[in-house]
Amino acid sequence: MKMKNIIITSIILTLSITSCNLDIAPTNLSTIDALLEEEGGIATATNGTYALFKDVLAFRGQEAGNLNNDYTRHLYQMSEFASDNVMYTQFSGDPLYLVFTREHIPDQENSSYFWFIAYRMILGTNLIIANAETGVDADTDQIVGENYFLRALASHDLLRFFAKPYSHGRENPGIVLRTSITDENIKARSTVGEGYDQVVADLLKAEELMSDGNSRGVEFGSKLAAQALLARVYLEMEEHDLAIEYADKVINNNQGVKLASNSEYLDNFANTPSSSESIFVIKFTLQDHRGKNGSIGSMYYDDGNGTGWGEVFASESYLDAIRSNPEDIRNELVLSTGGTKSGYPIHYITKFSGQDGIVNLSSPQYLRLSETYLIRAEAYAKKGQTQEALNDVNIIRERAGLSGDKLYTTDNIGSKSVLEIVLDEKRIEMAFEGQRYHDLVRNKIDLNRNYIGIHNENGDTRTVIPWDDDRSIFFIPNIELVTNPSVVQNQ
Repeated sequence: MKMKNIIITSIILTLSITSCNLDIAPTNLSTIDALLEEEGGIATATNGTYALFKDVLAFRGQEAGNLNNDYTRHLYQMSEFASDNVMYTQFSGDPLYLVFTREHIPDQENSSYFWFIAYRMILGTNLIIANAETGVDADTDQIVGENYFLRALASHDLLRFFAKPYSHGRENPGIVLRTSITDENIKARSTVGEGYDQVVADLLKAEELMSDGNSRGVEFGSKLAAQALLARVYLEMEEHDLAIEYADKVINNNQGVKLASNSEYLDNFANTPSSSESIFVIKFTLQDHRGKNGSIGSMYYDDGNGTGWGEVFASESYLDAIRSNPEDIRNELVLSTGGTKSGYPIHYITKFSGQDGIVNLSSPQYLRLSETYLIRAEAYAKKGQTQEALNDVNIIRERAGLSGDKLYTTDNIGSKSVLEIVLDEKRIEMAFEGQRYHDLVRNKIDLNRNYIGIHNENGDTRTVIPWDDDRSIFFIPNIELVTNPSVVQNQ
């Protein structure tokens, strides 16, 4: 693999072999050329960026790091705890409680750490993109393509958390776009439109550079992963024809990626790296597991042996939706023990448990094929192609074990719109995977939390939250405002 002869006098790349952690710190003494000129150096550096999905880095003076701080835990819980799929049972000192109550603060640890680690990932990708010469060999092109994919992924996640949805207006404040190692430290936020345009450009470049197939495994970026993320992004941008085009590419792939069967469905979540429908997985191993601290599932499930906190349950409204069809296999992802906790009936969520037989160990599917069918269904619905939308919804319902009049036709959808049918199905299928809240807000649908839970205590009846509420997004962290005074805070 050949590298451009670029000297970078402001950055040192230090690789920790034990943790696979990419540690980037300012210096005037070293360059990264030596590492990247080594055989396999570009792949090694890129693997370090992937490790940032799960590594716990020192942050705000915590030398050993807070075990609850990692990109993946915050990504899934910050997305889902803001939705109507879950209810909190008791006060928690974990800042995720602030996500649920919407009492966000600029110095909130989880959102601040997410911002910090996402930009750490982006910096790593920028180093590779700046130094790797493409068009020389397929291996280098693949790795550089992965870096474009990772940069798009991190930027898109930042946009989802810290900026209003694209559907609310292109000119709203977005994020600080970092696309070059020569970017000025003091840099203003781009618009939402500019941010999404950059994400699309990166994903198209990733698609161009990467080859068909995924020889490095589903825990690494691939052409198919770039296409699946493009389908998601185009849907959010209301580019429905392009969303359908890219969903078609993914669904009609020639790489053996297909929906898990009904008999494989539950095992799909416990063993995502080997699942037939996995497209991109954030792979955790037993070595990465931190017990009740740091895992996604620890707040959702406790087996009675102290393996988790088990403080967040499936909400009443979610249970009503899924239990309307007892034969639906997706019911089995909620464990109702018959007992109570803090006075509330226990409805544990097991979607992030059971890998290798370990309670609350899981490797979440950041991209899986089921979502792609529902992306296409929503795009069809918004184009008025009712039958096509229902066909895609029925594929997911039939896999779940539903048949007969439980499959939708234009005659049995009742008073619901086709879009409501699609979003209801996506709520059930993608529950707890970080999609629901974003789906509601971008579609300008109010959040209805009119169900039991600690949010209703002390006579509080404010259970319907408008879709345009200011706290639908997080504050820009103070760590950014202090070092980058050009950034304007969210309201």
